[in-house]
Amino acid sequence: MNEFLLSLLSSSTVSGFEENGCELFENYLKQYVDEHHRDIVGNSIVTLNNQENCDSILIEAHIDEIGFQVLYIGEDGGIYLRANGGVDMHCIPGSQVEIHGKEGTVSGIIGKTPIHLLTNNERDKIIELSNLWVDTGLDVEDVKKKVRVGDVVSFKSNIEFLGEHRITSKALDDKVGVFIVAEVIRYLSNYREHLNCKVAGAATVQEETGCRGVQTSCFSIMPDIAISIDVDFATDVPGCPKNKYGDVSLGKGVVVSYCLDSDISMADEMISIAEEKGIPFQLSARPQATGGTNASRTRFMGSGIRTILLGIPCRYMHTPVEMCDLRDVEAAIRLIVEYIKKLSDTQNIAGVYHRNYQQLT
Repeated sequence: MNEFLLSLLSSSTVSGFEENGCELFENYLKQYVDEHHRDIVGNSIVTLNNQENCDSILIEAHIDEIGFQVLYIGEDGGIYLRANGGVDMHCIPGSQVEIHGKEGTVSGIIGKTPIHLLTNNERDKIIELSNLWVDTGLDVEDVKKKVRVGDVVSFKSNIEFLGEHRITSKALDDKVGVFIVAEVIRYLSNYREHLNCKVAGAATVQEETGCRGVQTSCFSIMPDIAISIDVDFATDVPGCPKNKYGDVSLGKGVVVSYCLDSDISMADEMISIAEEKGIPFQLSARPQATGGTNASRTRFMGSGIRTILLGIPCRYMHTPVEMCDLRDVEAAIRLIVEYIKKLSDTQNIAGVYHRNYQQLT
């Protein structure tokens, strides 16, 4: 198991506060790349074959995770929260969390009124975040010394391996994607003398709060094509009818998305390469035609960027116990590497897809 992925999953990168993860990303890749930098909003961008006046490819995944910020500290020391991102409130009570204050980290648990003290009507209601609090076990005076409004609160690191191939952890969405970006860049660094294009890898920020960071990373690079990687809904669990959500399973390969956020000619080429190289893949139209990932923003930056959305099947998304299969991660790495190697054989990446589009129309 790669130590970089374990470190990444153990870090706190709540949306808007991703510095720790970006530093890990840069430190891991700096020996392999020509350049690395952080832009104003916090995206971490590395480049291979950093030449002027050549075609460019962007591979991106968001490094931010769902989490919270301190909204209010009660007179009894209870700490009330506001969510950064779409936290699944059904799974929050009883979670172990960490409050990242100016003077260090404070551990706590998310508490609620005991079920014994709730009325039948209250038991049936969806829990609201305003009715939950963080209990640190500290005296009120200590809480107010160590915690203040605005402090970031993340789920505690909880990596577990289940069976030979599966991993469960907080923040697999989308740190498995960032890991894929890093591994693709690392592998391609051994192939750089054959690259006829610039390859940029980005760990983007604030996806969970509106796909915000990818906009500035695209604007600074303005790639000819972009590969966006995110987790995708695994439907191999009870309560996910395939006739409503599609057929996506853990362990059956990387997901190639045929939604409106993907360039169809790029999706076709990905499938052709996967079939040729024996790389396991799955197809998805996604439950919604567009939206939900950075690809929806990347596609329409500037005059438009040819974008492909690739997915890693994930169970229990936006909970503290997300689950992925490492075989799907490996399939994604292999597919992107083979795709870029094949694409870099041409001198005009944008021209290839322009001609393909003309043929399609």
